Amino acid sequence: MRDLTGARSTAFHAEGWPPPRIVTRAEWGANEALRKSGTEYDSTVQKLIVHHTVTPNNPPDPAAVLRGIYQYAVSREYIDVQYNWLIDHNGRIYEGRWARDYPPGQVHNGELSNGWNVRAAHALNHNSRSIGIGFMGTYTTSLPPPPAIEALITLLAWKCARFGIDPLGNAVYQSSDGSSAAFPNVCGHRIVYATTCPGDPLLNLMPQIRAEVAARLRSGAFGYWIASRGGSALAFGDNPDLGDTRRMAVPATITGIAAHPGGRGFWTFGPDGGIFSFGAAHFYGSTGNIRLNRPVVGMAPTPSGKGYWMVASDGGIFSYGDARFFGSTGALRLNKPVVGMASTPTGKGYWLVASDGGIFSFGDAHFRGSTGAIRLHQPIVGMASTPSGNGYWLVASDGGIFAFGDATFRGSAGARGTPQPVVGMLATNTGRGYALLLRDGSVYTYGDAPFYGSAYGQVTDAVGIAGRLIAR
Repeated sequence: MRDLTGARSTAFHAEGWPPPRIVTRAEWGANEALRKSGTEYDSTVQKLIVHHTVTPNNPPDPAAVLRGIYQYAVSREYIDVQYNWLIDHNGRIYEGRWARDYPPGQVHNGELSNGWNVRAAHALNHNSRSIGIGFMGTYTTSLPPPPAIEALITLLAWKCARFGIDPLGNAVYQSSDGSSAAFPNVCGHRIVYATTCPGDPLLNLMPQIRAEVAARLRSGAFGYWIASRGGSALAFGDNPDLGDTRRMAVPATITGIAAHPGGRGFWTFGPDGGIFSFGAAHFYGSTGNIRLNRPVVGMAPTPSGKGYWMVASDGGIFSYGDARFFGSTGALRLNKPVVGMASTPTGKGYWLVASDGGIFSFGDAHFRGSTGAIRLHQPIVGMASTPSGNGYWLVASDGGIFAFGDATFRGSAGARGTPQPVVGMLATNTGRGYALLLRDGSVYTYGDAPFYGSAYGQVTDAVGIAGRLIAR
């Protein structure tokens, strides 16, 4: 094989970037006896090319669809699946073309042990030094669902970090027919071949996708911050230390924390609704100078990060920036106080949760169930929504987890509970895992949630956890 790598940018190079959860070939049922010989590899990658597979949308069994893609490919001129990676409508990422047999427990990264990337067959004359990513479905007139888009951004960030690719770049590429041309490093199939793939909606979204990938890479946007009542905000993973209220002239008691959607900053808030902004999280208003009937207990940012909601324990809602008011329980007599909230992926609705697990839905937030009629061992202290917005988890102070809608149970502290009360939770970007924060700063992880560290021994009064929990 000939290596045409040339110089490689290191501005976005980060070997330690956490890989997402991969559905391996064995897990989706690839019949390796069908695979043909002739696999090739490249010493580096320069381009990431996005496709759609022109198969049915939202299939009940995506693995079966992938097996069909595989069988069709090898029945023709292909030696294997055409794409390096595939993404289903739920945001699951599948290993496409076979690279090697991996030792147990090793990440299926599409590479040889020496780091050379397997070459797929997804774009005529543009297969060498590129990675093909296929959305399973037909997206000529619509976008893939939000969890699938989120998975694409996660996958692109991983590979850009791995190979030092600038997602905003427009580097010259030498194709296998000998021609050279400059085109975006992250692009749709149509950019390199006359085709409708991956569809107009996705093609139009590519600048936004590239910008989101770049934002993650620049900010090291995986990890979390843990806030304490005393005002500290400790950073874990690759999240930067952006400061906290302890370093301000006027100390403040902190009730909770919410992260900017891009992972580039956070807000902390007090019981009076005072807002403190750090990093890319800007100040859009507060209730700090308003006399409240009840203390503020929760906060949720809008998808753009250009606004936020705050909720008081009586369910009163306060909207700032581009956050719209969709309703509240401020005029209702509640059985138990509201303890938290979560917004939908569209930003057009939100849920409020009470300490008995009662759920109040507003805007496009749909009711999926509650624990309002269940006798709980300990009160509910928080909630988190799934990436699709079609479900949510509730967490009790003893670490008990209650899953509704498309939220799946991934584990809990069990009947013995936790040694300290749980004070918050954070779901992964895939919706297949979550982390629980205890009052003493300990962090428990479940499902595909990575552990980036804990504040145990550094705080005794943790009040919240926020950030981007990128699945391992």
